[in-house]
This record gives sequence, structure tokens and C-alpha cells, in this order.
Amino acid sequence: MRVEAEQLHQFTVRLLGDLGVPVADAGVVADCLVEAELEGQVSHGITRLPHYARRVRDGLIVSAPEMRVARETAATALLDAGNALGPVAGLLAMRIAVEKARLQGVGVCAVRGSNHLGALSFYVRIAADAGMIGIALCNTPPAMAPPGGRAAFLGTNPIAAGVPTSTFPVVVDMATSQVARGAVLKARREGTAIPLGWAVDREGRATTDPEAALSGSLAPLGGAKGFALALLVEVLAAVLSDAAVGPEVTGTFADSDRPSNVGHLFLALDPEAFGPGFTQRMDGLAGALRGIEPVDAGHPVRLPGDRRVQERERRRLVGLEIPDALIGELRVLAGERGVAALG
Repeated sequence: MRVEAEQLHQFTVRLLGDLGVPVADAGVVADCLVEAELEGQVSHGITRLPHYARRVRDGLIVSAPEMRVARETAATALLDAGNALGPVAGLLAMRIAVEKARLQGVGVCAVRGSNHLGALSFYVRIAADAGMIGIALCNTPPAMAPPGGRAAFLGTNPIAAGVPTSTFPVVVDMATSQVARGAVLKARREGTAIPLGWAVDREGRATTDPEAALSGSLAPLGGAKGFALALLVEVLAAVLSDAAVGPEVTGTFADSDRPSNVGHLFLALDPEAFGPGFTQRMDGLAGALRGIEPVDAGHPVRLPGDRRVQERERRRLVGLEIPDALIGELRVLAGERGVAALG
């Protein structure tokens, strides 16, 4: 089914609002999910809404949380999110980091007591739009076994960065696994195989079966180096903030009976603290890279974030294609709550 972005946004606000989520907070979640859809990150788009809604309905995510800054210095803060929806906590944390960076040149906000964050590009773009270099880290439920191990322990633990230019920012957003777990969940829902090399089964054998992959382990990005990056994210996003670590993290991909207690870290860095001219130098770097002669003239060199910009423009024009299975799931939720269904 093809829908417009605004339809999807309004439906998300309606559904979450009926579950007791304040309108402003529901709008933040809708912004995060719809932006992911527009940019082609469908594994972090509206497919996450049913899970968010069920956990709010079941009392496993607090609909109207009391978030508080538990510790603070001039340049750092620890935000206790009070089991808030991830995008609600993430937006506040990045705003705290940006405001501290305006005053101190750098701002860092660690978060505990949160939930699934959505696409990290959403947050680093907020920093970049404010003229800051933004970095976001997040831990996730176990998905990767350590090198030589059988059991998954660390999550896909994504890393994102946004760098301002005079036009649109350079945006890096990547899992530390070979692929985000959401891509495997999408394949399972659609009944398709996954590429060889994405994951192994419980016995450590390469698999193309998404079900076997989900019960086994995703492959780290770049082997042991990817696992090392995931470990670093776990330390900075969770150990630092006293959030859940490793197998303690739950409920962001599958149902569970306890809060997730996900950890995040947001950093904003003001380039002006190091002197003038950063934007011009970034423009020069980006222009030089895009100007490199391509192997295929029909496919010019792109920087991280370029495709997202192109997809956003295209999808706003043609609409968003939502799988029938997901539409059905959303209609069931809408019927349960008595709210107008999507479309």
C-alpha cells in the first residue's frame, strides 16, 4: 500500500496519543519513524511502531515519563529517561548536548532507562543543523557473539555522526554488525532469504534463513574489528550511564516482560571552538570527493548521507510503499484502540 508521509505521521500520532503518549512526544516518535521511511531506512521506520505501541499498551514503556538530569557538569549530563520512548529521550539528550556545546565548545549527554532509539541519523542531523558535529551511540539486545564464541552477547550497537556543510550534512549511520538486525527482521516478515555472510546459525554455520540468523548470531562488520567497535559502544553508551549491558538489554526487537533500560551517548562539538572556516573546509573536502572521476559515469561518487537526501525528495513525491503485512498489523492495532486506520 502506498501512503503519503503526512498520513503516516498523523496515524502514528493518533495511535500513540490514544495510548496516553502526549501529543508532542507522539510527534517526536512520528518524526523519527517517518524520516527513516523517507530516507529508505525502512528497517527503522514504521515497522517499529507496532512494537512501540504494544510495549506502551502493556506498561513496559512509560507513556508520559518523568525524565530528569541525574548528574551534570558544565559540559556533561546524565539523563535518566524514566523508561521513555527512545526517540523522546534521544531528542532531549541531543538538545542538552548541543546547548552545552554552545557554551563550552563540547557537550556530552549519556542516557539510561531508555528504549529503542530508531535511526541514529535523526539525532546527529539535529546537531549538524545547529552547526555542530554530532555523534550518537546506542547499545541494543544481544545479536553478535564474540570472536570464537557461540552465544550472542553484544548488540548491533550502531554509531552515527553528522557533520555540517553549507548545504546538507554528511551523515554516517551504521551498525557495528554486517547488517542491522532490523534488516533480518524485515526479511523474516516478508518471507525472503538473507544474503550469505550476514549471519550464522546457533552452530556457527553461515545461513540465509532469517529465522536461523535471529536465533544465532549476526556477523560483525569487518570481523573482530567490528566486534571491538561494538564493545566500545557498549562501554560508552551503557557501562558509562549504568544502563543494561549485554544480555540484560531486552525488549527492543522481541516481546519481553521487563523494561529494556537501553543506554545512549550523544556528543555535540562546536567547530567554532577551534577557530573559523570549518564549513568552508568541509565544503572543499566534500566537493573534492564528489568530483573524483567515477568508475561508472552513470553513478557519480557519493558521500555518506547523499543517498538519503535523494531518497527523501523522491519518496515525498511518489509516496511511501508499506508492505501489506505491516498494514494489516497496524490496522489490528488501530481497531484495538478504536482509532482511524491508516489510509
